[in-house]
Amino acid sequence: MKSKARKIATTLALLLIASTFNLAPTLSSAAQIKAGAVCKKSGVIRSVGAKEFICKKSGKKLLWTQVVKAKPVAPTPSPSATPTPTPSVSPSPTATPTQSVSPTPTPTPTPTSTPTPTPTKTLTIYTGGRGAPEGSSVAKSVELNFTPQSAPTATNLKLWIYDPENNSKSANSPGLYYRKSDGDWILARTNSDGTIYLTLSAGTYTLDTIEPNNNTTKYKRKAYAATIDSAGKASIAQLGANSQGFFTITLDLVVVPVASTFQPANLCQLRGPVGSSSVTNGFPRVPGRLPSSGEIRALIIPVDFPDVIGRGDPAEIYYEMATEMDAYFRKVSDNRVSFTYQVLPRYLRMEFLSTAYNLGTWSGGDSLGYWKATIAAADPFVDYSKFDVVYVFSPKSIPSTSIAYGPAFPTAVKVDDGFVMNGTISGADAYQNFPGASWKWMAHETGHLFGLHDLYTIPPQAETFGEWDLMSLNWTTRAIELNAWNRYLTGWLAESQIDCLDSVAISSSAVTRNLLPLVEKVSGQKAQFVKLSDTKILIMEYRTTGGYDVIPEQEEGVLIYTVDTTIQSIRGGWQVQRRPGSTKSNFSDAALRTGDKITVSGITIEVTSLAKTSASLKISKG
Repeated sequence: MKSKARKIATTLALLLIASTFNLAPTLSSAAQIKAGAVCKKSGVIRSVGAKEFICKKSGKKLLWTQVVKAKPVAPTPSPSATPTPTPSVSPSPTATPTQSVSPTPTPTPTPTSTPTPTPTKTLTIYTGGRGAPEGSSVAKSVELNFTPQSAPTATNLKLWIYDPENNSKSANSPGLYYRKSDGDWILARTNSDGTIYLTLSAGTYTLDTIEPNNNTTKYKRKAYAATIDSAGKASIAQLGANSQGFFTITLDLVVVPVASTFQPANLCQLRGPVGSSSVTNGFPRVPGRLPSSGEIRALIIPVDFPDVIGRGDPAEIYYEMATEMDAYFRKVSDNRVSFTYQVLPRYLRMEFLSTAYNLGTWSGGDSLGYWKATIAAADPFVDYSKFDVVYVFSPKSIPSTSIAYGPAFPTAVKVDDGFVMNGTISGADAYQNFPGASWKWMAHETGHLFGLHDLYTIPPQAETFGEWDLMSLNWTTRAIELNAWNRYLTGWLAESQIDCLDSVAISSSAVTRNLLPLVEKVSGQKAQFVKLSDTKILIMEYRTTGGYDVIPEQEEGVLIYTVDTTIQSIRGGWQVQRRPGSTKSNFSDAALRTGDKITVSGITIEVTSLAKTSASLKISKG
């Protein structure tokens, strides 16, 4: 009976959640909604029967406009997560020999059995409901202890930037940048008393406070999401106005307690830049990033739009994408870390078009504003406190002109249940046509949530790392496993698997080392580090085909590269060192083979032998 009761309760919970998603609310006064009728809030979607209407500005009025949907196109079949089983062919029956001279009877054919279809693989549906009551974590703006200067008549957003160490005094910030979801950044300067008065049109905005006196060592910019409704009333997410109608905002303080107390395990654990807020190529790991051991709880929020409708069951559609990413991180971490997933049962319809945040060009538009808007839209239905990471996935049909790219957000976003610390959104780049495109994209962005750098560069800067790591080229079908330094940063390469030398102590008398293949799960040394300075490290690792790496035999070898911890992500801080004769722009021919010798920063490395199981090196002062 208890089991049956639980089943009924779960079914009711599923029906309750499912009824919330993918359906724009239908008003009881639907008769008032028709093309050309006056509406109140721009961007709101409403359904009337089989028709959908969106509230849009027409001239100076807000009017209902019917959403014209494209005629449905027969979907192109896509491979399911599990291949459909091929029915086994029943052997043709043969006659059994007999001693009788009578004609051999025709055997009765054995019926061909119909194979049992493999059940569709799906992710676990989220049934946990909302967490904290809506608005329970909304902060109240502090009261002003002075009489602010008069605001212009048309002002609809009144702000005051206070000192994060003392909310009763001004931060003396020069102002803030703001932009509408589909617009450019605009500078708004503070008045002499620290107030800012803005007159904004209806829409959603991102506000970004500016550090006082350009002091980025002490202060860190803080972003807020503001909305102006069709009546001109302003609101800021998770912040209420004070009694004078002001929203009091501030900056964050740069906190570096972990870095200041960090004790390196050896001289090769170079420190990353002090105050790094999200990703680093040095030690220690940035606080707030995903844990590098144990089970990581992930929530998938599928969203769609009035102009790009999500089709199908998200639990099936994103199954392979999610589980293949989990398999990848299990492999590169030697099973130190794993992911468990829950997904909302249906697409959550956004009340804005897919183009609203101007994300149709790479790295363009307001991706942070879009991330915050989608997180806020799901807040009434989920308990974010139950998850370590959140993925917001658009439909796989999303055009690149709507959302071209999907960045990671290793940054805190306030929600009713506290903060979402780690997450990412998907764009068209997640659904490209190459092997494993979706899970490789998801794994790359999740790499940032572990705190890892982008290793690629942007033209006109030349490539420096090439196809040797997921964080460099996630679309490669070649060497896609994490390199030795990335594994060491995350704790997925143990102290017993590395050796550290100081370049100062290396002499002209060569030291010998044997390296095991990085991708093989074996005990022993997998990486050789040489400290070149307090901010630069030289790394050697043996790369062979295995695991997720598929490297032509003639290109297997000892990969040698340097890492400069002072250079930011995407700026070429990771530099592959070429073997003699290496010319390929993607560095695929750069790994050293038997007999190869190169000198890097005065250190000479010679490969004396290569075998399937190990590589032998000599290291000396050049």
